[in-house]
Amino acid sequence: MWVSLFSYIIDKITKILGRLLVVLMWLIVATVVWQVFTRFFTNSPSTFTDELSRYLLIWIGILGGAYTYSLKRHLAIELLITKVKNKNLLTIMISLMVIVFSSLVLIYGGSSVVMRTLQYNQVSPTLSVFGSNLPMGYIYLVAPIAGVLINLFAVNDIMKLSHDMYSQRMGN
Repeated sequence: MWVSLFSYIIDKITKILGRLLVVLMWLIVATVVWQVFTRFFTNSPSTFTDELSRYLLIWIGILGGAYTYSLKRHLAIELLITKVKNKNLLTIMISLMVIVFSSLVLIYGGSSVVMRTLQYNQVSPTLSVFGSNLPMGYIYLVAPIAGVLINLFAVNDIMKLSHDMYSQRMGN
């Protein structure tokens, strides 16, 4: 029961993440169109749209990776799966490696970058929010967020496969 509840929550998170990515994509398209319009038609290019589109691209790319992982459409090496008898066990091992990688690189490393940039008050040169320049730590915050999401998706995969393996052993 708890496996299906966790899977239900993960499915909802995946849908929300997909919708967020659609909004971010629309926002980046609008930003780039505005940049082109102001540059070529008003001869006074907008100053913030270049940076905003760059930051949106970072968020779309990294969150898109987490979303792709949740849909199992990520780049995978299929060679091992054809050579191994127990595919579920191999998939669990791969998910554990993904958890280790995303924990070390995205969550730990990303959190370190966020904390350092906030500590040293690194700010965006032209992008301001509520009258003050946007701290770069908020831009880099996408890495630990994506790491947590990837870990949740990998744990969900492990739980589903473990449950399936247990059910097969028990004859259900």
